[in-house]
Amino acid sequence: MEIKAKCPASCGELLQGWIEGSEKLISYPINWFSEVTLSDKLIVSKTGNTKAWLAFQQTCEYFGVPENERPPVSLQVKSTIPVAKGMASSTADIAATIGATASWLQQTITETEIAKLCLQLEPTDSTIFQTLTLFDHLKGATIRSTEWLPKLGVVVLEPLTILETAIFRKESHQNQLLQNEASLARGFALFEQAIRQQKVDLLGASATISAESNQAILPKPFFKEMLEVVEKLDLPGLNVSHSGTVVGLLYEQQKTDPLEILFELERRYVTTFYSRYYFREWTTGGVQIIS
Repeated sequence: MEIKAKCPASCGELLQGWIEGSEKLISYPINWFSEVTLSDKLIVSKTGNTKAWLAFQQTCEYFGVPENERPPVSLQVKSTIPVAKGMASSTADIAATIGATASWLQQTITETEIAKLCLQLEPTDSTIFQTLTLFDHLKGATIRSTEWLPKLGVVVLEPLTILETAIFRKESHQNQLLQNEASLARGFALFEQAIRQQKVDLLGASATISAESNQAILPKPFFKEMLEVVEKLDLPGLNVSHSGTVVGLLYEQQKTDPLEILFELERRYVTTFYSRYYFREWTTGGVQIIS
């Protein structure tokens, strides 16, 4: 038997901060996936992706399958998602493993259950949900789901520098988060308006507000220059990883050529720091069983 599942990455978060009384986030999924394969044919050492094996074990325990009743299985994680950059690489690995394991055990599992299991290992991104979702990534609570996922492209800017989310979270940023609460409330109000009216310009504006607020916590180099590109090309906005190093410039695919965005970034020397870039698209989130 062989089961394959995949879960998408994100390019940072649309919004993250102190929203409605606690820290929450809204990630958006992009077409870059972690693929997990469970098989009874190929036995692979269990020293590979430790978090994935832990996710496998937790899922078995969740469904009441003790270790002595589990058949021999190999677990392989295939992913090129950059690690320690704020692109939900760990969430993608763990969630895909949980989904594959549930299918392996012939069990059904909900997005909420996947979130709870992911959270037992680490804070989790909302890419585990099919649509844009306000999510308490520390407690695992789904606050608000939406029914709109716009067709957008994103120029993902990746620097060489890395930042482990777990290490970043060891330092308390609550005072600054509380200071940013008013601006995040404004950004979240724009987000809700964007969802109601299905307007990408409002969505981009909400993301930009959150990114600007995060400059006081984890500043992104060349932020001013990137805002200049957004304005010059009339892009919907930009977003950042609030606990990582990547930045995303959002664009409407039928309106803007991403090479034009790259040209303007190069003109402003932004790519001297963000030396890796990728052209990606928004996609449906959640874990998908692919075989």
